[in-house]
Amino acid sequence: MWTMLLLTLLLIPTSGCVNVRHENAHDLIKMHRKGFSDAVSASAEAELFVRDCLLTINELEEIIEKQ
Repeated sequence: MWTMLLLTLLLIPTSGCVNVRHENAHDLIKMHRKGFSDAVSASAEAELFVRDCLLTINELEEIIEKQ
């Protein structure tokens, strides 16, 4: 459970004031709670993979938001 909280907290953008916000990673977790939980709980490698995917989505959203 703490892993889901940690990954969710990683989704909080660190950029300044932004007009348009993309929350795709958050929305995916919300739409697929069991799948997300299962993926994170599968193994340490699965948890790392999920974390890296979510961080990549977040970084790409920040790039888009800055444009």
